[in-house]
Order: sequence, then structure tokens, then C-alpha cells
Amino acid sequence: MSGRYPSVAEKNDDKVVQFPGTEEKAEMSDKEAKKIAIQSRPRGMSKPEQKVWEMDVPAYVKINRFKPHFTRFFREYCVVIARMEETKAFLDQENVGWTYTTVGRNGAQHKNRPEVAQYNDDWRKLNSLINQIGGSPATDQRFNNLQPGLFDDLY
Repeated sequence: MSGRYPSVAEKNDDKVVQFPGTEEKAEMSDKEAKKIAIQSRPRGMSKPEQKVWEMDVPAYVKINRFKPHFTRFFREYCVVIARMEETKAFLDQENVGWTYTTVGRNGAQHKNRPEVAQYNDDWRKLNSLINQIGGSPATDQRFNNLQPGLFDDLY
């Protein structure tokens, strides 16, 4: 019902407050996201770091979490993941292992290798980085513009 003032009733769309970032946009294709990610990749990255960049960053570009001024942050993310993969591959070798045994005056002692401490420290760094960019299901809600818990996620 338009009531007395039909011109006011017709302009109903400007009375609704839109959340920032909820405008309907065409979804970015995987090819476009990968192109943006590769063009913004910083120089000086090792091959494993570049591989992580090319695998992970396009997904963040697609959901609009990668901005040009976050390049150093995402580079650190790639460095940590590449280092963790390298350390894990080293520790998983059959002749290396994650622990070693020493025998002394107190008997046999089982100890972690120093690389395990480095791996654990890198895991803590990665966990912190992922929390800051919303890369886990628990932290993804912070970056969602909708109120959490009202509706089930469709994806």
C-alpha cells in the first residue's frame, strides 16, 4: 500500500541500511584470482614458497581477503608453510625420526630432535597468521558480514 505519499513509498530501497561489503558482485573466476595472485607475488621467494603462494593466495584473492598492502604478511605465511613442509619431510625420513635416545648415568632418555622444536614454533606462527586472515573455520566468522548463528552456512 503506497498510502498518501506514493513518491516516498517508491523510494523504499534507500531506507534499508546495507552492511559494507554486501553489495552483489559477480563472483571472481579462479583464472582471474590466480592471475592477480601471480602478478602480486613478491620477488625473491624460493620455489617451495612460490608453490605455496600459487596454491593458497588465489583462494584469499577470491574471497577478498588479499589486498596489495598485505603482500609481506602473505609472504611470511608462505615462508612458514614452506619451512614446515621441509622440516616435516626431513623428520619423516626413516633414518632420522622425530626423537632420538641417549644413554647416560640416569639411564636411557628419549628426546625430541631440535628440528621438532623449530617445527612447533613454526606451527604457532602459522596458527597466529591463519587467525589474522580468517583461514580457519573458527576465525572465518569474524570476516563474515552477517551476524553469526542466525542461519546455517550454505557452503
